[in-house]
Amino acid sequence: MADLLPVTRRNVLMGLSGTVGAALLFGCGNSSSSSVTTTLPLSDFGLGARFPDGSNMASMFASGSPQRAPYVLLGEDGWPISDNAPESIELTVKKDEGFIETVVVSRHGEVGQTPYYPLIFTPPEIGYYEIALNSGASHTLEVVDGNQLSIIQVGDQLPPVETPTVSDSRGVNPICTRFEDPCPLHDLTVAEALSRSGPTAVLVSTPGFCQSDVCGPALDLLIAESEKLSTDWSVIHADVYVAPNEGDFRTAPIISAFGLPFEPSLVVANSDGVITEIVHLAMDKDEISAALETVS
Repeated sequence: MADLLPVTRRNVLMGLSGTVGAALLFGCGNSSSSSVTTTLPLSDFGLGARFPDGSNMASMFASGSPQRAPYVLLGEDGWPISDNAPESIELTVKKDEGFIETVVVSRHGEVGQTPYYPLIFTPPEIGYYEIALNSGASHTLEVVDGNQLSIIQVGDQLPPVETPTVSDSRGVNPICTRFEDPCPLHDLTVAEALSRSGPTAVLVSTPGFCQSDVCGPALDLLIAESEKLSTDWSVIHADVYVAPNEGDFRTAPIISAFGLPFEPSLVVANSDGVITEIVHLAMDKDEISAALETVS
């Protein structure tokens, strides 16, 4: 899933099934892009982006606040490596040839999920940033003014969306594309959750139309984590399409309300409805748990 335009969304989803060269992967499909700036050393790992970087589609990164960029390592064939991935990698952040910082990034990913490395960094200004492995492989991403982004941000108020529930599908069918449907996280709407006194977690994902391991584990992992939370929490899953089994790939209202050009996305808000953490795209149990802990 990538493009927000309803008339092209299904075509985009199906068109992202191939992976070549730099293996730019994001959303629910694997994407190839001739404009990716990754280089691939013959004797070492390459660096592959799993996010919109400003070349494959509009950038998701805003200046002046912490940003998360999940990377994968690529083998000599250009495909993400699954076996023998290192426990951590060092990524150097530069802008205009000027050094900003070097970050040690730990490996993440569940069993069966391609190992990934989420770089957390705070870009001081807009522009193009080079992210490099010490092997020499690099990738360029664009950082923009946060006011240009439609995507909800940490610190924003969680939008009170009337999401589908078991008792009221609100025109979405099915309300959850998980194979073990119905998903247990459809008792409340986001709007109803915000009227309660506790924190809220919302996962936007379409598990039944997942085409890569980026989106696959997210919902089941959140379900498992939700069972550990106190009863004052509201945990909600919202699927993406209106009626995908009938060929209707228009997007549900939550997509525009959250300003999402991709999925999955986990959004956590405190009891005042203020967003405390957002995890886009590749995520594992540890990152989901850490996101939930931002309100405790």
